Amino acid sequence: MKKTVFVLLTLPLLLNAQNPILKKSDPNFLYAADPAAEVYDGKVYVYCSRDVEGATNFSTMQDYMVLSSDDMKTWTNHGVVLKPREYSWAQGQMNAPDVAYKDGWYYFYFPYDKTHIGVAKSKSPTGPWEEAVTDKIATIFDPCVFVDDDGQAYLYGNDHKFDIHGDGRHIMGAKLKDNMVELDGEFKRLSEEEVNEAVHVFKYKGKYYFQARVGKVTNYWMADEPLPHYAELKGELAPDAPAAPNHTSAIEFKGQWYFFYHRGDVNEGSFHRRSACFERMYFNEDGTIKPILYTVQK
Repeated sequence: MKKTVFVLLTLPLLLNAQNPILKKSDPNFLYAADPAAEVYDGKVYVYCSRDVEGATNFSTMQDYMVLSSDDMKTWTNHGVVLKPREYSWAQGQMNAPDVAYKDGWYYFYFPYDKTHIGVAKSKSPTGPWEEAVTDKIATIFDPCVFVDDDGQAYLYGNDHKFDIHGDGRHIMGAKLKDNMVELDGEFKRLSEEEVNEAVHVFKYKGKYYFQARVGKVTNYWMADEPLPHYAELKGELAPDAPAAPNHTSAIEFKGQWYFFYHRGDVNEGSFHRRSACFERMYFNEDGTIKPILYTVQK
């Protein structure tokens, strides 16, 4: 009985305490958008685009930052860790990134000129990062990289800025070679339905989950394989993010699943000045996901 009462009393506090993760009053505050959460060596790392102070469009997105925590309560802001424009071949607008680990290296996948995918690498999850390539490895929007249990890596995204294998804007995926910087075959269309952006992929109890923004909400799909034809649409996962086009990710950490997103209605923000947040995520017995409810610290 005592244990049950403790959980009921503390759960709302845990849910509300961190949103947004960074507060405008924090030292060295930055607007952290497009959170791509990963777990490495018992610690959560959240790789984010950076919105600049005073931004009125997305063209000022030109570098990347990282947040970390070992308890989901206290966060370290590592600041800007990657400036791809320092590479001679990477210019233009730099949207949502992702990071993956394989064979002793962390690979940082970032878009430049909106849809060209460049890669940096490091022996540490926070850098310093060095060039892993000297040109784009693919053309896709909002890259997501997933490494399966067997070590096979995949690159996902969507083609709403251009067309792959016909008109439309769908979830797309392709294998990566073992070197993590080359495609091993062409992109395949994975959703029958169209999506806008923000593709993310994860695995839970042998099932593959695909999430993406459709209109203002985030929908999700399920499949039995990483490159299905097609994944099955399950419905809405999360509502419209407040004052921002949503971009999400999901991780399991110490037995609990978490859903990361951003919002523009906090920290004196806006549609172009967003802040990373997270919520607990729960699954039903059949593997479907309970709809996400957004919280914020008042």
